[in-house]
Amino acid sequence: MFELIFIVFTVLYALVSVKVDGWITISALGFKSETPMTFIQNPKIYDFVRSILFLGALAISFVTPDMPWITGVIILVVVWLAAGSIGRKKAFAVYRRILREMMAAADTDSDRVEYKEASQKTDQELADMVESSMKYGG
Repeated sequence: MFELIFIVFTVLYALVSVKVDGWITISALGFKSETPMTFIQNPKIYDFVRSILFLGALAISFVTPDMPWITGVIILVVVWLAAGSIGRKKAFAVYRRILREMMAAADTDSDRVEYKEASQKTDQELADMVESSMKYGG
């Protein structure tokens, strides 16, 4: 019974966390319009929900009789790391798609070149942009 609850909490945490990390990333890249209005208005609610899911799964991992607690903790650490990475990669894909669309609709060659260059940035360059945006607020 506890194993099923652990799985449900862990899967829900992973799904919510991927979305939230993606929204945080795409917002930091300047495209808040790609996130839900409720996230724009109050992102802390989403952070709270995923924290509750994570802590719930963590607590359940300690009381699950058929699974050693360390196994649950390791699973949660892997899911936590994977969810952040997947969310960022999805946001980077959305960023590149938007820039390709902007490039196709651009009126001038200089705009097309600018959008093309921006759409070809590496994941590391985009991650640096996100870090800078979050650190310096834009």
